[in-house]
Amino acid sequence: MTVPILNALSSVLPAFRMIPYPLEKGHLFYPYPICTETADRELLPMFHEVSVYPKKELPFFILFTAGLCSFTAMLALLTHQFPELMGVFAKAFLSTLFAPLNFIMEKVESILPSSLWHQLTRI
Repeated sequence: MTVPILNALSSVLPAFRMIPYPLEKGHLFYPYPICTETADRELLPMFHEVSVYPKKELPFFILFTAGLCSFTAMLALLTHQFPELMGVFAKAFLSTLFAPLNFIMEKVESILPSSLWHQLTRI
C-alpha cells in the first residue's frame, strides 16, 4: 500500500524543486524586484509616497515581550554572577517601591489611637 504513495510522491517532488526560491534570485521578495521601486519613484508625482511592499513592522506586544525576556535574562545573569550586590539592589528597589505604603501606614497609626489599631489588627 505504501509503494504507490511513495511512487506518487517521487513524481511530485521534482516539480516542487523547479519552483525558484525567492531569495535565490537576489530579490528581496520574488514578485517585486528592487528595480520596481526606482521606476515607481520616476513615474509617480513628487507628493505621492512610494510604498515599499511588504513593509513589515513588529507589533508592540512582540517588542515588549522581547524586551521583558532580555531584561529577565540580564537580571538572572547578574544575580548569578553577583548575588550579594543584587540582593542589595533588590532590597533598595523594594523599599523604594513600598515607601508610599509605609508612609500611609505611619500616618494611619499616628491618627488612630493605639487601642483602636490594636483591636483592628486582631480582627
